[in-house]
Amino acid sequence: KEDANGNCYCDCPAGFSGPSCEVQDLCYNVECGTNATCDPADGECYCDNGWEPGTNPQNCDVQIRSKYFGSYNGQDVCPSGTYTYSCQLLTSSQGVEYFIISGFGGFGNAPDSGCPANPFNIVAKVVDATHFIIEEQTPAACNLRIKSGDASGADNQGFRDPATGIISFTYTAVFTDTTPPSGETCDAVLTPL
Repeated sequence: KEDANGNCYCDCPAGFSGPSCEVQDLCYNVECGTNATCDPADGECYCDNGWEPGTNPQNCDVQIRSKYFGSYNGQDVCPSGTYTYSCQLLTSSQGVEYFIISGFGGFGNAPDSGCPANPFNIVAKVVDATHFIIEEQTPAACNLRIKSGDASGADNQGFRDPATGIISFTYTAVFTDTTPPSGETCDAVLTPL
C-alpha cells in the first residue's frame, strides 16, 4: 500500500508487524479487558498483579485483596507462648496487591516492648487469591522487625482458605532493641469474625 506521502508500507495481517510483515507479534491487534495485559509469549491476556476476573471473564475487575478484608480473631503460637488478639485486614495505599493487617500480633498492646499503642500495622502483599507474603519491615516507632517465614526464609507464603476464610502463616519477629537482636518464629492463624 501507499500512504498520502507516496511511501509504501505493508498492511500486515493480525499477529505480524515490521516493514515486510516479517515480525510475528502475538499481541498485535489483541485488546485485553480491564486491568489485563497481553503476554507477547503466547498472545493471551492475563490479569495484572492484584486483579482477577469477576462475572465477565474478559475483565479483570476484582481486586484479589478484597477477599482478605474483614475482622479476625488472631492466635499466634510462639516459643514464648500463645497470644490472642483481634485484628482487621484493610486496604493499603501501596498498591492494589497490598493489604494491611491492623492490630497484628497484639504487639501494639505492649508499649513496654518498644511498640506504639494499638493498632500495630504491617503490610502484606497478595500473591494470588489464596497466598500472600509479608515482606521484611520495621513498623514505625517500633523495636521490632517482621517478615514471612522462619529465620532461614523458608515457609514464607501465607495461605487463605477460600472455603472458610481462615488465614494461616508463619512469621519471624526480631526484637532489635536487644544486643544481639533476639527473635522467634511464630505460627499465626486468623479466623474471620
